[in-house]
Amino acid sequence: MTKPTTRYQRFFAESKRRHVFRVAAIYGGTSFVVLQAADLMLPRLGLPDWTVTFLVVLVVLAFPVALIAAWVFDLTPEGVRKTDDAAPEEIDRIVAQPASKRWASGLLALAGVVVLVLGAVWVGRQTAPGADEAADTDRTLAERRLALAEAEDDSRPAIAVLPFVNMSADPDQEYFSDGITEELLNTLARIRELKVTARTSTFAFKGRQLDMRDLGDSLGVEFLVEGSVRKAGDQLRITAQLIDAEDGSHLWSDQFDRELDDVFAIQTEIARAIAAELRVSLGLDEAEKLVSPTANLEAYDLYLAGRARVKERGESLVDAVRLFEEAIGSDSTWAPAWAGLAEALELISWYEAAWEEPPTDQGEQEAIRDVYWDRAERAARRALELDPDNASAHVALGSVLRNRGQWQASEAAYLEALANDPDNAEAYQQYAELLASVGRETESVRVARRAAALDRVPIRLAMLAFALLKAGHDDEALEVVEEGMRLDPEGRVNHLATAKWLILVNSRRFEALRPALAQSSLFADADEPFALVDQFIEALHAGSLDGLPTEFQNRFLDSGQSYFMVHLGQHARAAERLLETARSSPRWALVIVWMPLFDPIREHPAYLEALRVLNLEGVAPDRPEP
Repeated sequence: MTKPTTRYQRFFAESKRRHVFRVAAIYGGTSFVVLQAADLMLPRLGLPDWTVTFLVVLVVLAFPVALIAAWVFDLTPEGVRKTDDAAPEEIDRIVAQPASKRWASGLLALAGVVVLVLGAVWVGRQTAPGADEAADTDRTLAERRLALAEAEDDSRPAIAVLPFVNMSADPDQEYFSDGITEELLNTLARIRELKVTARTSTFAFKGRQLDMRDLGDSLGVEFLVEGSVRKAGDQLRITAQLIDAEDGSHLWSDQFDRELDDVFAIQTEIARAIAAELRVSLGLDEAEKLVSPTANLEAYDLYLAGRARVKERGESLVDAVRLFEEAIGSDSTWAPAWAGLAEALELISWYEAAWEEPPTDQGEQEAIRDVYWDRAERAARRALELDPDNASAHVALGSVLRNRGQWQASEAAYLEALANDPDNAEAYQQYAELLASVGRETESVRVARRAAALDRVPIRLAMLAFALLKAGHDDEALEVVEEGMRLDPEGRVNHLATAKWLILVNSRRFEALRPALAQSSLFADADEPFALVDQFIEALHAGSLDGLPTEFQNRFLDSGQSYFMVHLGQHARAAERLLETARSSPRWALVIVWMPLFDPIREHPAYLEALRVLNLEGVAPDRPEP
């Protein structure tokens, strides 16, 4: 007696007859291959990341459609047509087949489904936002913890690289010896078990004969590297020695006589020798990863010359851009040249004297800056395509994004730079500026302190002063400014003077502003400017314009600064003036908007609108406990 067939047996038999299982198996295997190929090839064709994600979704959604089509239609020699109904007893014959034959097609279909799911999940994870970071979470988190730790909690051996002496016959080769110094410093900075002092600190001692112990104390380091460079044609001689700063003793020294194209190998050898002497790990899978070489020595020479121009700032940035572009022309696949170009373009956007034509108004000024930022972003992203670990490119990209108010993306770039280079003082400097701009003043102070600890030079101290001001620590901010001014007696870093002015205004130390106020446009035309300034200072202390000449009151209300208006009780006018500043000079507005003196007007509609204009809607300042 034949065993009656169940409903599910007849359904699976019908599916087999209609080739549904075969379609499932073929579709799953083919889709897996297609998705893997797409994950590999589409990004290399310059297509956006969402293209791969879209393909995954399309393949998955099309799977049930393919099964339904297989059920309804059949492919015959005459073409596609609707599947015929089963012949009498055809289903029973399929059900009666041996299990090994009956289930083979079902198992193949199941394998196809599994392969399709695995392929979709794998590709989806690879293309999901943050996929690359998730694959390396432990390393990244550890490095970021190191980068953002308090300076006093960093117990790594501290080392500084002193400017190598130019021993070449041609004094114009000074840029080359300086470049070798900086490249060696960058190489050592990639050894994560060493704390490396920034170049600007060490170059402050260039040409000065000082005791090594005094140098160690001044730089706050335990070890010093010094040496010399002699370049003659394609011949190169580099000497280097490692010195214990505590007693001035020499721990290691060597001389390298090589051809010029061995310059990258020499940097690696010096780094290896120093790491071995200090008994620290290189911290990399391969020592060769300590440097980013180029086979084109002309590109390297142009790059070093460009770096020298960047340090000079101002109009020298025009030459820097040209030199980096020429370096790229010699080797378009060398990431450092692209990163250098990105940095120079971002910097030049703030030096109007270096522009080909001065802007005629605020709108044109912003338009020119946008052009520089676009070029800088393209260069930074190209550098990161070539070398995703290039810290300078991440910093330049972060600064461009910050300039545009793209706060989250900017922060991600700075954190990536610090993960790759925990001793990058410039990254700390720019990141601190971002944090101060978005009201995260507690964090800004901590990050700015780290920048100053690594590189205690005027520009870093100016940033620390701004951070302390916004955090409500006026006394310490003023001390930091005074230290910066002692290090910069010629006043080259004008940010220090700006910081001091704002600190004095915020802390109501108006008498200290008397000489500067007398020379400002508000008082310059007065018959007795100092007498009028004294009346103005009395009004500031009293919190009222009463007592000042009516003509001056009107003039001040028309053109005065928003921070003075707050002190004079003109809260509505102060908020409206701040809104005007946010629209016309957003960069300056970000400098002052979080000053504590503005606390009384933070709920005023004009102040809230200023925050919206600055892409800071809903943000409130986070300051450390007093």
